[in-house]
Amino acid sequence: MKMASVVSALLSSLAPSVFAQEGLQNPGTGVAPVDYHYGMEIDVQKVLHRTDTSDKIGVVPVTLVYEDSAGEVHKIRFLEWGGTSGSNATSQIS
Repeated sequence: MKMASVVSALLSSLAPSVFAQEGLQNPGTGVAPVDYHYGMEIDVQKVLHRTDTSDKIGVVPVTLVYEDSAGEVHKIRFLEWGGTSGSNATSQIS
């Protein structure tokens, strides 16, 4: 019985660190994305995650997860040209 209590206490103490690591691997989890519109003011203090578009061609959706100057996490979606790296983009088109 004592061993079960020790194991339970150990698992309970480790749970917060597991959830914290999940937040680091997938920043913005649980934050609803907002669609960007022209003229929208955003306060980006630190970029936490950005969709990689280096292997994409044409206009592609991008999600940006960032922290504002107050420390709050936001997620914003917008469109951008992907794969603008010269020869890589042209070789995939033909």
